[in-house]
Amino acid sequence: MNTLVKLLLFGWMMSGLLMVAATASGESQESGYKPVAPNPSYNDVTALTFREYDRKVPYGEHPDQYALLWLPDDPEPAGKPTVVLVHGGCWLSAYDINHTRALATALALEGYPVWSLEYRRSDENASSWPQSLHDLQRGVQAIRKLPLDGLNHDEVVLLGHSAGGHLALLLAASWGEVFTGQAPRVSALGLAAITDIADYAGGTNGCQKAAALFMGAAPSEAPAAYAAANPATLGINVPVILLQGDGDQIVPRAQLESLRADNVTTRIEPGAGHFDWVHPGTPAFQTLLETLSQLQNYDA
Repeated sequence: MNTLVKLLLFGWMMSGLLMVAATASGESQESGYKPVAPNPSYNDVTALTFREYDRKVPYGEHPDQYALLWLPDDPEPAGKPTVVLVHGGCWLSAYDINHTRALATALALEGYPVWSLEYRRSDENASSWPQSLHDLQRGVQAIRKLPLDGLNHDEVVLLGHSAGGHLALLLAASWGEVFTGQAPRVSALGLAAITDIADYAGGTNGCQKAAALFMGAAPSEAPAAYAAANPATLGINVPVILLQGDGDQIVPRAQLESLRADNVTTRIEPGAGHFDWVHPGTPAFQTLLETLSQLQNYDA
């Protein structure tokens, strides 16, 4: 493990000490997770319990090319869109799908089928651009091969957190190229999403420094690659909502403001840090549920 990855791991663990989330008193939320104060840490998230997925489905030959499927307990009355969940972690192989299992569980308890995608990520030996995006494109294509029982093939919400939000927005931008024939209706929901990777790569925190590792070069060395990987300049034409905490120390607020268009809505969550969006006990998670309900059954 190289020095950069070690520093990133250390930084995420230190966030657990600096942003302690005290468990609030009271009854559990409908999601099944007890309410907590804003600003939970990464360690708080990984300590959460979760329900086991219903199916693990490979969509390619690489060990990281698979999806985990959570089905709602009672899908028939709701008919909710399928949530395609793209986890974050600075595009690094050090952070995998596991830290979003509680989020997938909570969404399934709320009636959403969840198709959580693992994908190839970068490390000290190799970048993963554009392989990460290609994996996600293959992963969403695989939805239509699954049985319809509890799964909505016709309406999809791309839900990405942090670096996963960056990739989910790129997936939204390429949606018309992914499917032959009629594509599912789609909208995108970015949670502390990185919307301008060229600007983000110029920052100094550990995740910002990892952007060049993901891309294989600095912005000045590969401007064409960064242009192709930059949601802020790609003209996404599907409904997009971006949610950001005003206490986020990993993705600056400027990233929320980089993606501007008539189809893009933004919202600031007071007191929320970076990991609130993937912890089902936070006030931010309730905002996430409200936002998902707004995206459901939009007029395409």
